[in-house]
Amino acid sequence: MVKIQQLPSGQLVITIPKRLAEYEGLQKGVELEFRKHDKGFLLERKRGAKQ
Repeated sequence: MVKIQQLPSGQLVITIPKRLAEYEGLQKGVELEFRKHDKGFLLERKRGAKQ
């Protein structure tokens, strides 16, 4: 389960589980985009962003 956390600045943050990040090859600095979906959101790598 992923929880939304709020930083002291008011910014909302989600944490991607380590196993999922490793499986997908995600590293610090990778840019992701949220896309609205009928049942929630999809999370995709930003096009043209380095991996």
